[in-house]
Amino acid sequence: MFRRKLPSNASGSSMAPECVDERRASIGPEQPLTAPTLTAKRAPPRALAGATALQILPALNDDSSVRGALEISGALLRAGARSLIASDAGPLVNEFEAQGSEWIAFSNVHVNRWNLLRAADALENIINAERVDIIHAFGASGAAAARAVCDRIPLRMMTSLPDELARRSWFDNQRQGPLTRGERTIVPSAFMATALIKQYDIPHDRVVVIPPIVDTVRLDPVSVRPDHTNKLRGVWGIRSDERVCLAPGPVLSSSGHVTFVDAVRVLVNGGLQGAVFVIPHDDQSDPKQMRLVAERTAAQGVEGLFRFSDLPADRSTLSAADMVVVPAIEPPMQARVVAEAQALARPTIASTIGVLPERLLAPPRVMNTLRTGWLVTPGDSVSLARAISEVLALDAATLFALGVRARQFAEATFSPQSVAAATLAVYTSVLGGG
Repeated sequence: MFRRKLPSNASGSSMAPECVDERRASIGPEQPLTAPTLTAKRAPPRALAGATALQILPALNDDSSVRGALEISGALLRAGARSLIASDAGPLVNEFEAQGSEWIAFSNVHVNRWNLLRAADALENIINAERVDIIHAFGASGAAAARAVCDRIPLRMMTSLPDELARRSWFDNQRQGPLTRGERTIVPSAFMATALIKQYDIPHDRVVVIPPIVDTVRLDPVSVRPDHTNKLRGVWGIRSDERVCLAPGPVLSSSGHVTFVDAVRVLVNGGLQGAVFVIPHDDQSDPKQMRLVAERTAAQGVEGLFRFSDLPADRSTLSAADMVVVPAIEPPMQARVVAEAQALARPTIASTIGVLPERLLAPPRVMNTLRTGWLVTPGDSVSLARAISEVLALDAATLFALGVRARQFAEATFSPQSVAAATLAVYTSVLGGG
């Protein structure tokens, strides 16, 4: 049975009884305990086996960053390390504990200049009591507390930035600074790394690019059920002989869906037949922009070729597509759908902007025979139409080979095993003082 730690806070409630008694004798029984527990100094391990690793997260909610931490925890345990999680509660607590990790309640969502000392004291109590060797912080508040502790005692520290960023304001927000103050900072893209280094003047060798995790097991084309796909295509009113070109949302002024509509007009002018264009959207879509895109289809005379779906761009929706298009005209907040489409062996077209070029293989990065998708000029409807036309013209054998390459690229780059292995390499480097 795996033990669940009692909550720890600045009052020192998790300290060993003998430490509590000694300190009460010196400060009096009625005063709160705020200073951290002291332990003897020890030489930190230089390898994962036998080390104690503490991941700090805001809460164990079911989202991509927590799922990533869950995979890392499992990899740490398999490497012979002890895995601790400090966070608020959440629905994934049981999953962490079931694999052998130990959860410690540690509230760190709203750490600020007024309560930083209290949070740091609570965290230092945990670190001393559990003999932690390395910290991995996933949120700015937790990283601030961890940095404060590392300024007091010898301790290894690394951080991870999330895959999804607030548009335009992330790197201007100095509250994210603590995430740049680890011995290594893991970022999900080279695009983000460049902005981070420029904003915070971080040495290049302290920043490591590791792509986000995609569930390649769930997104396996072999597991796609044709009856489910056919049912969804039926809901969209698409015949079995028609190809589906899907441009996922959210639909925003920056998402390029107007360019997508204009590209379809170019294709129709060139004699397009046998294709239908689907725009799934979600609650993050801008209703005003949705109306604008719908009006554009009417103005271009192609409204009969479009389907607007209120289903999210999930496994079922992507599985029903013959190709996936991400026509962004500004850097998107995240590009996970590009990786997910390739995991499902779908040809993918994306704009050469932001992180998108990093998420697929296309010339000039690779030879044409090794591509897994196409890159197009942002906002250029002719360039987009040309790429869509090339995909529609592929014969069955070429399309199958491209899908195999896309799946292999997704497994090698985004699978939980690949990302966890790359992250463990960072742990090893930091522990070794590299």
